Amino acid sequence: MIASLNFLSIIITLFFVSFIIGFFIYELVKKRREALQVLQNKLGLGKNYQNYQDLTLDLIQERQRLQNQLVQLIKTNLQVFDQLSLAIAYWDYHRDILQYSSTFARYTGLKNHEGREISIHDFPVFGSFLTKMTEDSQTVEIGTMQIKVQRIAGDSHCFFILTDLETREAEEKEKRYLTHAIWHEMKTPLTVLKGYTQLLLEEIQEPELLKICQKIDFQIERLEKTTTQLRHLPRPNETNIPIKIQDFMDMIQQVLRSWQAEVEDRQVKVQTKFEEVEEYRDRELGFSQGDLYIVASNLISNAIRFNRPHGFVSVLLHVQHEVDGF
Repeated sequence: MIASLNFLSIIITLFFVSFIIGFFIYELVKKRREALQVLQNKLGLGKNYQNYQDLTLDLIQERQRLQNQLVQLIKTNLQVFDQLSLAIAYWDYHRDILQYSSTFARYTGLKNHEGREISIHDFPVFGSFLTKMTEDSQTVEIGTMQIKVQRIAGDSHCFFILTDLETREAEEKEKRYLTHAIWHEMKTPLTVLKGYTQLLLEEIQEPELLKICQKIDFQIERLEKTTTQLRHLPRPNETNIPIKIQDFMDMIQQVLRSWQAEVEDRQVKVQTKFEEVEEYRDRELGFSQGDLYIVASNLISNAIRFNRPHGFVSVLLHVQHEVDGF
């Protein structure tokens, strides 16, 4: 009898332990399936996975596919840069491969083959310089050329942009010459037209013709101001040089003086409020002089030209403080 009870107890205990083990196995499988489902939803995978091994293999294949797409995208971008004659290279840290445009190859003496990629450590001389760059912009000599090297670094990759300073200076001179030529060629006929219009305004007595001449005169003055703005456009190597708030205030006053005739003609009252920024007059703005001149000129001219007679124009400079600074 006692032996039978002991045997029954053993059977019950084994059953209970088996039940507990089975329950935990069931919960583990359930949680694994739920985790797999969450991963499938997050990764946008349509396949129903029963184990992590299949999921891992598919993720490896998907990663390789995306990697190949990225490589192809970089090649396509480099082809676009070739059309723009830009010297740009892309360095993939993990693959240790440098892909480059044909202009980059021409500047650095690399072989300009169709693939246009090389291990950066097999890149003679210049490759060592690129891997050891400590600043985002440096100037080096390659043969007789002065080359500015700009680096845009990411977590797993890096872009290098080369600029031939001598070629850029020649392009800047050509652009300055063209700008001056346009200004000069437009200024002369406008001056002649202005003179004839002034004569007509003095001689014409008929109200309708006088009104037409006044409109012509106004449009000529607009063109004169536009051509004058050409001379205030920044040179290409000055576009990133910021100006101080005091310079911006002086610029606004200059624009207002250029529109003084229209202000008087339309009897518009103009008010400037710069008191709030007076204490910051020596602070620099993150814009170039040319950009700010165009913005200020367009805003002020529109406010005056499209205002009503006896209207009001207020030019207010306001300081907005941010968490990280001015």
